[in-house]
Amino acid sequence: MFKTKLMLAIAALGMSAVASADIGGSTANGEFVFSAFDRDSGVGYTYELDDAGFNSLFGSDVRMNSLIGSTNTTSAVGFTVTQNAAGGVIFDYALPSFTDFLSGAVPANVVWNVTSIDTSGLRRLVQTVNAVPAATPYTNAALNASAAKLNEYFGAVNGKIEGADDGYALTVEADSSAYAGFNGRNFGGQGYDSFGSLDASLNMFVFGGTSSSSSSSAASLMGQIQDANGMDVLAKVYMGQDGMYHLQITAVPEPSTYAMLLAGLGLLGFAARRARG
Repeated sequence: MFKTKLMLAIAALGMSAVASADIGGSTANGEFVFSAFDRDSGVGYTYELDDAGFNSLFGSDVRMNSLIGSTNTTSAVGFTVTQNAAGGVIFDYALPSFTDFLSGAVPANVVWNVTSIDTSGLRRLVQTVNAVPAATPYTNAALNASAAKLNEYFGAVNGKIEGADDGYALTVEADSSAYAGFNGRNFGGQGYDSFGSLDASLNMFVFGGTSSSSSSSAASLMGQIQDANGMDVLAKVYMGQDGMYHLQITAVPEPSTYAMLLAGLGLLGFAARRARG
C-alpha cells in the first residue's frame, strides 16, 4: 500500500515538476547530489543540495570547485576545503520529502551517498565511501566509466526534479537510469562502494584522472577531503529536532587527534585532582 501511495505521489510530481534543474551534462564543475534507494522495495530519492544548507559559506550555486577548488592536473587534484566552517559544519539541511520516500521503503534497507562529478577533460569524482579505498585508486578507465554512469543518472533524473533549482525527485526502478539505485552501490561495478546505511557516517574522497582516455590503465589521483586544519570531512544522515531527516557534512578530527585530545583532558583532570589533594 505504501508503494502504491508513493507511485501516485511520483505521478503527481511528474505532472507538476518544473524540469529546469541541471545536475548533469558536460561540466568541469558539477553540483553535489544526495541519492538514496531501497533495492528491495524498488524506490529511490534524489536531492540536489540546496545552497542554503551551506549557510553562505561558498556563496550561491555551490559546486565541486566551491568546496575543493579547481586544481585538476595529471599530478595534483584538490582535496582541501576552500573555506573552514564555524564549528566544523560545512552543510546541514533538512531533506525535503525524505519521509515520503521512506514511507515506501524499509529504513533498515535504505542506503545513501553524496556525489559530484566533472565530465570533461581530466575527470574528477567526489564521492562518499563505505570503506577507505585501497592504496591503488581507480584506473583512469574505471574513473571515466564511473563518471559516465553517474552523468547518465544525473541527466535522466533532471527531468524529474521537483522545483526550479535545488530540488528533489522520488523515483522507482521503472524510471530506469533516472532511478536513484540505477548505478548500484559502485557505479555499475566500476568503482568504490559509495553508499552507506542510514546510521553510517561516510568519509568523502575525491578521485582525479591523469588521462582522459577511456582505455588508460594508469592509476588516477586520490585524496580524502579535509579542511584547512587537516580534519577529515564526513557525511551523515540524522533526525533533527524539527522531526525531519537532515544531511550533514562536517569536518571532524582524525582518531589520532581525538586520542591526543582525550589524553590532554586526562592530564588536566589528573593535575586538578592533585591540586585539590
